[in-house]
Amino acid sequence: MRIEVRKSAIRDLNKMERKKREKIHAKILELAQFPEVTGVKKLTNFEPAYRLRVGDYRVLFDVSEEVVQVGRVLHRKESYK
Repeated sequence: MRIEVRKSAIRDLNKMERKKREKIHAKILELAQFPEVTGVKKLTNFEPAYRLRVGDYRVLFDVSEEVVQVGRVLHRKESYK
């Protein structure tokens, strides 16, 4: 699958310290193997439709055909507001 990262997710990543950003970036690259990625949960009544847990952070993304679109990367406190 192809991975697209939206500007909002890039802004979220740029706010983080380097080590956290690198760890999350590696997990985002693993999304190319969707749906075989561990730690993914389908969300109900929420858009984007999926979340990937990476420590205290949540990668919110959607899947359409052959594209994974990463919408936001938020701390768990902020991710479900």
